[in-house]
Amino acid sequence: MPPSADYSHIDDHEKAQQLCAQKELVKLHLMPLDWGGQDLVMNIIYVPPFVLEEKARIDGMIEELLVAGHNLNYSAVPEYKGNSFVASKLVITISGDKEIELTIDIW
Repeated sequence: MPPSADYSHIDDHEKAQQLCAQKELVKLHLMPLDWGGQDLVMNIIYVPPFVLEEKARIDGMIEELLVAGHNLNYSAVPEYKGNSFVASKLVITISGDKEIELTIDIW
């Protein structure tokens, strides 16, 4: 349930950081740190808190598949509207033994 917020005016890192300080946005790692992702700019996007929760739920489901022995490839790709620094969607794609594509609509 994406909020009705419009993040089109958040067009740089500094503005996103300001919203993080206000707890309106949070830092999300595209490749989870537990899975070998790094705390680097190229692995970080800024999103409303509900996205962090939804991605954690999806990643948990994927982790269950891995524990069950499935051979999977993982991709999390943000999509943007205009010049916004805040992703409008996050597309998570799983390939290998299972083929899954899930989209989190952000705004």
